[in-house]
Amino acid sequence: MITLDPGYGRFNIGVVIPTYNEYHNLVTLLPTLMNLDLDNVYVVDDDSQDGTCDLVSRFPEVKFVIRKNQRGLVSAEIEGMRHAENDFLVVMDADFSHDPSTIVHMVEYAIRSRADVVVGSRYIENGNNGDRFSRKVISTVANKLVNLSFHPAVKDATSGFRVYSKRAYKFLSEEEKIKPGYTGQVDILERLITAGFVCSEYPIAFISRKTGRSKLKFRDIIDFFAFVALRGNLLKYAIVGTTGILVNELVLYLLHGFHPILADLVAIEISITTNFFLNDLWTFKNRKKRFGFVKRIALHNIFSILPGAVNFIFYFSLYLKGFEYLDANLLGIAAAYVVRYILSSSIVWGENKHKARYSENE
Repeated sequence: MITLDPGYGRFNIGVVIPTYNEYHNLVTLLPTLMNLDLDNVYVVDDDSQDGTCDLVSRFPEVKFVIRKNQRGLVSAEIEGMRHAENDFLVVMDADFSHDPSTIVHMVEYAIRSRADVVVGSRYIENGNNGDRFSRKVISTVANKLVNLSFHPAVKDATSGFRVYSKRAYKFLSEEEKIKPGYTGQVDILERLITAGFVCSEYPIAFISRKTGRSKLKFRDIIDFFAFVALRGNLLKYAIVGTTGILVNELVLYLLHGFHPILADLVAIEISITTNFFLNDLWTFKNRKKRFGFVKRIALHNIFSILPGAVNFIFYFSLYLKGFEYLDANLLGIAAAYVVRYILSSSIVWGENKHKARYSENE
């Protein structure tokens, strides 16, 4: 049984390691994990052809699950969860990008914080991302999009180094159609937090793999952006924005004959208000709002001014550079949409961040 600080009591701890052609990493990782005295180690392998099976067979205490004709990091993790009965289950990569010595600290924090999932985070204080530059860019952009598009306010939603409580991983093991690859890390958090599970973060130092090749493919990146667009708030927000244009035009049409400036101002305010209610009741309905209703609608009105200015600045600047005026206006609208969405998602309908541990002294 893994040695925790005496104050934490005795808990049964297991580790799930999804693998595909990770022989050269497992040679070192498995003995390291054995030295931690974990109660269970589950290696879930996607039918590797590099000798992984023979290697794992040398460790009779390791539960080895071979999947035929299946691929996917997260689907392998879920398969491991179906075999587990531990009080806490750690999920980590096989390539030493996740430091095994951090397992004890993350489990202790899960116990202390009573969190259902503790995410090893590169993007909170004392965390560090030691990955290659290109992967850093992908990870940073992906996590910013997740923070903006989904209600989980987790700073490192794509991290695969996690600790799950038994009730959390049992819940996931029964869920259907979780995204099998890279995108699944976000899908899991979205499902858990929507279902009321408590999520927290613990700082980790991420290390770029020393041997083997990354399993992240270009199609995984495309799948991720499609997931964020279709399952998150970005598409909903765009739909609401389109209805706002239609409302504005309709009101302006109905007020034909009134003073044109007054009619336009009324049309603008009504479209802003209808957008607010649609976003409040649909786009961001699952969020635990930071502000009350009156403050949200006031902020929404105030922040509707800035995107208009951004639209005009982009339009005028591009027009002066020789862009056709309709093209310049379209790019201005796109820029204004981005600014408006960021203000709406992060402030008007912003959430209080999920509790995270930032330092050993905290």
